[in-house]
Amino acid sequence: MSTIPALVSDPRQQEIRARALDERFDADRRQIGERVAVMFRWIFLAVLGGLINLTSITSLQAKDTVDIVLGLWAAIALVVTVLLFRGYRPGKQFSLTTMTLDVLFAAALVYLSDGFNSPYFLALFLSVITNAVRFGATASVISAVAIAIIYLFVGGSFTPTTISSDPNARLSAIGIVFLFLVVALATGYMTRELERERRQAVRRAAQADLLREMSSSIVGDTDIKDVFGAVAGSALAMSGALQGDMVLASPDGFAVVATRVRAGAAVAGVAPLDDAQLTHATRSGEPAFSSDRCTMVIPMASGDGITVLLNLSRPGLAFSNEDLFAVDALSGSSAVALANALRYHRSTEEATTDGLTGLYNVRELRRRLEAAFTRPDRATASVSLLLIDFDHFKSVNDELGHQHGDLVLQMGARIVRSAARAQDIVARYGGDELAIMAADTSGVGAQRLAYRIVDAVHAAAVITIPGKNLTFSIGVATYPEDALSASELIAAADQALYLAKREGKDRACTFPQLVTELELANGNLMAMLADAGPQVVVAAAHAVDHRSPVTQGHSSRVAAISESLARVMGVTGPELENLRNAAFLHDIGHMALAVDGQGPEMPHHAEEGERIVVGAKFSEAVSSAVRHHHERWDGQGKPDALAGESIPRPARILAVAEAFEAVTAGRGYERTAPAAALDKLKLGSGTEFDPHVIEALARCVAEGGLEPPLPALALPAVVVPEVPTPA
Repeated sequence: MSTIPALVSDPRQQEIRARALDERFDADRRQIGERVAVMFRWIFLAVLGGLINLTSITSLQAKDTVDIVLGLWAAIALVVTVLLFRGYRPGKQFSLTTMTLDVLFAAALVYLSDGFNSPYFLALFLSVITNAVRFGATASVISAVAIAIIYLFVGGSFTPTTISSDPNARLSAIGIVFLFLVVALATGYMTRELERERRQAVRRAAQADLLREMSSSIVGDTDIKDVFGAVAGSALAMSGALQGDMVLASPDGFAVVATRVRAGAAVAGVAPLDDAQLTHATRSGEPAFSSDRCTMVIPMASGDGITVLLNLSRPGLAFSNEDLFAVDALSGSSAVALANALRYHRSTEEATTDGLTGLYNVRELRRRLEAAFTRPDRATASVSLLLIDFDHFKSVNDELGHQHGDLVLQMGARIVRSAARAQDIVARYGGDELAIMAADTSGVGAQRLAYRIVDAVHAAAVITIPGKNLTFSIGVATYPEDALSASELIAAADQALYLAKREGKDRACTFPQLVTELELANGNLMAMLADAGPQVVVAAAHAVDHRSPVTQGHSSRVAAISESLARVMGVTGPELENLRNAAFLHDIGHMALAVDGQGPEMPHHAEEGERIVVGAKFSEAVSSAVRHHHERWDGQGKPDALAGESIPRPARILAVAEAFEAVTAGRGYERTAPAAALDKLKLGSGTEFDPHVIEALARCVAEGGLEPPLPALALPAVVVPEVPTPA
């Protein structure tokens, strides 16, 4: 899960923040307007006071009255100045009040003096100028028209009659109105530009904060999806786009790595990715726009033949150059993080993928398989494995060279990848072998997939050598029907592949088909084992276990337990491989004995098993382990009454593994948990069992390493000898 926080907030939150920001701008504008008004007011008061008292413009009769008006106006100006000095933030009512008082005092001065000829009309410009700052350009123009009308008619110089009858008066009136409008428009335009610049500055500051937040969030993250998702989210916040896609452009095409959609936005109308736009941006390194500019593609970073592209969509609303500028800033701020994530992604790909085919490598396949077998729901989840062999591939390299062989491998890999499901893990398993891990797929589903691949390679008609087309041999196995562990599943699929090649190639075979063939072998079993050897040991074990419901999964679980014990005891190399083969074949003797109702362990099956294993040309270590796996440490066992270390070590390990499997699976006993089963077997340590192997068993149980899946159904009770207790 990503640790990078989401950088695109809910639209309702954005609306609230935008409304709050507008209110803050309005309040700031009014405060600035009042400060400008105070400044101009004191200037006008000083100039007007000088004109009244130091010149003879105003008559003596009106001088005292004008001084009183100026005094009242000065008193109001002083109150406003003190309030603003103390940090008061004026509201709309306050600004309307001061504006009205300014107009009234100015009109009074004009009325008390010479009307149209009075120089005091300059006081009216105070309201026009400050209204632009207080309320904006529109309010300033409206107030300019109103003040012009007041100025024209308050002094008695103009009347509607004189304006309509006297051309000179009409021209003068128009000039006066025009003068007020010019002042209003000029100051309004300057105010609007200043406000726009301020808003842009605030927006850039917010974008810078967003960039810093994003950079700090992704600086230590190397997961390509997390980093790309954070960048796409930031791009939405900065550009107003509805959807953002981070795309990797490579010689193989375009791949969307991360997508972000604005919360609450309807994106049904968002256009799909335009390959032409993506190609143009990749090749030119420059942004590319759609014809309506509602989509833009911006190159963000590049390296090693890979280009990171950001595709932004905003249906119905074109992107501006300012949007492009903001995203370019984002590109610069995120370049290092994008390059690091891309570099880490490439190194991870190199560690997990095959360089020739682009598929996963065998190491990653095995890791995914092991992970599938540790899932909490593994008891109910199916996992299928397909091993795919390129038929007659050696002749391709021999006749046409390795370069042509590589081309055939690449084309075959594409066929398999196209036929598989998107969620399937497709890997290069070996030189000319591929593998598919199909999670949550039954044996029937895996078989259908195999047939689909065989049909697909036929349809592709890939020429390997003159006159020959590429064909596949495929082996299919499924957990839990065909195997109980990852290693056994691989072996089962490999043995099914052996059957497909033996049957003539160019076909798919399943592991159950091979098991059935071995079950029906009768007298030919030894010959089949001799012919195939280790390639069919797992299938032979399943054929043995199919003889009775009681023995289902027995050999597979004994093999898994034996391998765990051996690894704890330090058994490696050929000895471990011999033990594994012996574990799968330890009951093979039952295949040659008639079922006589004596239960799963028929007399002399160990000796008969040795005969089959020797005849099949397995090593002496395997045959001796099969013969002696029922010997006892105290010499009371069968068939040769060997004691102590004279019993081959693989046989001693098998004896403990088989007894532990029987107790934990409930084969003849009440099903017991591993810890309780260990206590039961400890009673036979030094008498029936090798004490060193019991110690290894205790370590395995303590480490939780002995948990092979149990049979799905409770086993029927079968009377078998109890694990003996010491004398």
